[in-house]
Amino acid sequence: MTKNVLFSIDFVITWVNQDDPKWRKKYSKYAGLNDDEETDIRFRDYGTLKYVFRSIDRYAPWVHKVFLITDHQVPDWLDNNYSKLVVINHDDYIDSQYLPTFNSNVIDLNLFNINQLSEHFVYFNDDMFINKPTRPEDFFDIKGNPRDILGLNAIMPTGIFDHIYINNLSVVNHIFSKRKQVKKLFWKFFRFSNAEWNFFTFLLMPWPKFTRFFDPHIQLSFKKSTIKNVLEKYPEVLQQTGMNKFRSTNDYSIWLFRYVQMLSGDFSPRSAHFGKHYALNNWKVAVHDIERGKHTLININDASFEHEYEYTNAINNVAMAFNKKFPNKSKFELTK
Repeated sequence: MTKNVLFSIDFVITWVNQDDPKWRKKYSKYAGLNDDEETDIRFRDYGTLKYVFRSIDRYAPWVHKVFLITDHQVPDWLDNNYSKLVVINHDDYIDSQYLPTFNSNVIDLNLFNINQLSEHFVYFNDDMFINKPTRPEDFFDIKGNPRDILGLNAIMPTGIFDHIYINNLSVVNHIFSKRKQVKKLFWKFFRFSNAEWNFFTFLLMPWPKFTRFFDPHIQLSFKKSTIKNVLEKYPEVLQQTGMNKFRSTNDYSIWLFRYVQMLSGDFSPRSAHFGKHYALNNWKVAVHDIERGKHTLININDASFEHEYEYTNAINNVAMAFNKKFPNKSKFELTK
């Protein structure tokens, strides 16, 4: 008989609306500090948040609470009175010395400060969707360990975010000996469910330090206690990142906690193909997945387009696919 998860699991969704006049005014005051060329893409809201909620309502009705993390911005269609919804503003849980912030890493690193948030939670961005029915056991095992995949990768730098990987890895390599952890977790590094990542892991085994991990850009499972423990031992992770109003090369990210969870052995393996990341400029393949339900979790990440009409065409087609899949309002939406 299959044993079931008996503890509460929350979902956390981070969201920003760059078209909000109050937010724009605040942003303009600090915009000169920003060196990230992809800021517009990071903040752009292309109208799919309601489908995130509809996917949760339909395919994860077992969730305890859904936390929407925002900067005093709430969509006009959201039902703030729904019992499963908790709206959290940045100043509810982030130290005032770091506010206002336009840095997603600051927003993420402080999540453990949310008192109402359960020990076990799943982290979403506003472009991450559930694509078919799920169970709590898809995200945590019965012992409370996150479900994930442990595989090796290498950094191929192209932008600011690649520096953040290096910062995360500097902490990881300080905590863990690669040789010892590979020996200890050998059958988590190499298993059939890791699929093609077994090959990459094998090729990177000779290197004495961790060079990066397989990072599926999908929803991730975390334990608050893990985040708290890492930040207590390495306070500079939060302090250094917190001072940056925008993403910076000396940031750390929430991925650090994922790496520590996995290398500590505090995770339960699942298939490398459980979720899939798509770029918005590859919308045709993403729409096919939405229609067929090929992957359980999907992320349709914004991307650069040469022409504005290409962007408009992409978001319209994605919206049509989601509206066909989730035509009815969720319990998170106002009925009128």
